[in-house]
Amino acid sequence: MEKPKLTSFDINIYALAQGALTMAFTVQVLYLTLFMTDYLGISPVLYGTCMLVAKTADFLISLIAGVIIEKSNMKHGKYVSWLRLLTGTLFFGMLIQMFDTTAFVHDPVQRAVIVCIGYIMFHGSMNFNATARGAIIPKMCGANMEDRKKVTTRQSQVGAAVSIIGSAIILPVITATGKVFGEAKGYFAATVLFSTFFLICNVIFVKRAGKFDPPGDPSARKRVPTVGEMVKSILTNKQMIILFCAFTLFTIGTQIYSGVTAYYFRVVTGRFEMMTIALTARSIVAFLASLCVPAIGRKFGKKGAMVIGFSLYAISTVGMWLLGLKSLWFVVVFMCTAQAAQYVYQSMTANYYLDCGEYGYYTSGQDNRTMALTVMNLPTKIGFAVGGSLVGYLLAWAGYSAGMEVTAQFVSRY
Repeated sequence: MEKPKLTSFDINIYALAQGALTMAFTVQVLYLTLFMTDYLGISPVLYGTCMLVAKTADFLISLIAGVIIEKSNMKHGKYVSWLRLLTGTLFFGMLIQMFDTTAFVHDPVQRAVIVCIGYIMFHGSMNFNATARGAIIPKMCGANMEDRKKVTTRQSQVGAAVSIIGSAIILPVITATGKVFGEAKGYFAATVLFSTFFLICNVIFVKRAGKFDPPGDPSARKRVPTVGEMVKSILTNKQMIILFCAFTLFTIGTQIYSGVTAYYFRVVTGRFEMMTIALTARSIVAFLASLCVPAIGRKFGKKGAMVIGFSLYAISTVGMWLLGLKSLWFVVVFMCTAQAAQYVYQSMTANYYLDCGEYGYYTSGQDNRTMALTVMNLPTKIGFAVGGSLVGYLLAWAGYSAGMEVTAQFVSRY
């Protein structure tokens, strides 16, 4: 059977569907915590507990998602079937998280449970969606490395563009629609707008991708690692333990940082509109950094790049802490430098795990090298669960509550 031809439209719609999903998801990334505490009336402690439960469930789903996909073979193809199936759960999961339930649900705990359901729908689906989207690239491109490069490059280009556009328009859209429908409903209206754009793009992509992933393809079956094997590949490898802990702690820190950023602009400084400028500047710097900063990292080698990248990020966040109350422009600058710092080592992330896999094989004689990339996503999921829940508990420790009078003690603890 002749391989279907990969067209420019196939490449573009693949990248655009992912970019549209990223833009829609960014609304939750930036504003879900603020929406829950200030508009749904959920206390920071309840928020933290809600996120701990939801993100733990997300982590557990992430452990089995790849196994389930590789053992499946549904009628629309191994990977396209999942992309079709999950379009709806991704769409409605985003909407449920940002839906104002205060008019008909009077118990804050019940409102938090509804958000949890939406969160698990979306993030649980993302575990499958991300795996299937990655696996569809070889199906689309075959052994043609040039085509694979075109797909990943276009995805990177669209991702950078979406980041800049999203940073510039999301808050203005929330503000504009909030004036029409009500402040809380502005977040939902923005979510509907961006999620609908994703829905349209993804439906088109899935239809186009069907020709590359025919049903019943026996070559799609392969052995997949068990959860026990993944755990063993970490615990029996000293370098993997260090790497795993480093990225887990880093993700916990970045989750706390991203979770409380909106409060800095809206509550601490009272300059919520400046968040748009800060995020847009950060996105532009990220795009420029993606073009030139990786070369700096390669010059210092893999280990040196990680040390430099983590150090610059740490210096940037300490800078926010020391100077953030003197001027919000210091925060904007350090947000940009922190974003740029990640590009020093980011392109080599997969190599760190592969090298640790080689180290484990060399020192123990046990070949767990195939597990190296499999465990790469786990620190992110653990960091999301711990860091995401800590945001709520730390806001409670700082004394935050919706509509509060901003005191010197709160600002100091914040």
